[in-house]
Amino acid sequence: MSLSTLSNIFTIIIACCFLVISLSLMALAIRNALQHNSRIERRLAGASDLESAGFSSRTNNPHLLTKLANHLTLPSPEEITRLRFQLSQAGYYDPNAVKNFIAARVLCILAPQFILLASWAPLVSKLGIKGTIIIAFFFAALGLFSPIYFLRWKKSRRTDKCRKGFPDMMDLLVACIEAGLGMDAALVRVGAEIGERYPPLKLNLDIMNYELRAGKSRHEAMISFADRIDLEEAKALAIMLKQTEEMGSSIGQALRTFSDDMRAKRMLRAEEKAMALSAKLTVPLILFIFPTIMVLVLMPAAIRLMEGLA
Repeated sequence: MSLSTLSNIFTIIIACCFLVISLSLMALAIRNALQHNSRIERRLAGASDLESAGFSSRTNNPHLLTKLANHLTLPSPEEITRLRFQLSQAGYYDPNAVKNFIAARVLCILAPQFILLASWAPLVSKLGIKGTIIIAFFFAALGLFSPIYFLRWKKSRRTDKCRKGFPDMMDLLVACIEAGLGMDAALVRVGAEIGERYPPLKLNLDIMNYELRAGKSRHEAMISFADRIDLEEAKALAIMLKQTEEMGSSIGQALRTFSDDMRAKRMLRAEEKAMALSAKLTVPLILFIFPTIMVLVLMPAAIRLMEGLA
């Protein structure tokens, strides 16, 4: 038996062991999750009495991801709190958002592996066992990290929209305060007016208004609002309003000064992007436009040179 044959047999044995270990761990995790959920259902058996009395859950037909997540073991409460905060920053406020996100990560990891197992024979014949295992690891890593990066991308998009609408929100807030409205009434009015152009900002303003109605202090509600939209300008606004109330100065004047500062910052950001446009156009100019111009300029001379040499 040659050395290459022994190497192939050894690679097949390693792949089979890895497959058996993975399937065993998957079956063990599913069994533990089912046992955990069955214990919880037995403890909460009294919930059926509430449902029969008419107090059924709001989600009588849960999402497919939620059904899958109900059979999974959830992380620690601290991790759930962190995930819920990140999902709220990305715009997911559903009560089952954490469960759906965990189920989506599990699907992104396992679904490509099942597809690879289904097409194992043709892939091994074309790529070999090592190439197939490398592809399996690549898709596993992609499924593990892609939901996190998608969440960050959604968060950055919402933050950009809130940053664009924040100066307009400040102008409307100044107008409402100078018209005689109180701060709480002005925030409600601004949230109603700004919703068509900047829906993420309106949603977070509505949440802040609900927190104020629930008894939360204005400073704490505005800090929570700033954390959700992830803007330093919103945190500066919360600190400025607290200092204004403590010193007893005019809120309208302070808001007008702050609004002018926001307008100036937005103009500076626009000028910065305009000045950086020429530098950003250098790479496409060199890669696409400059070669085309060179071909158009040198092509007639090259044709004449070829005709002369012929």
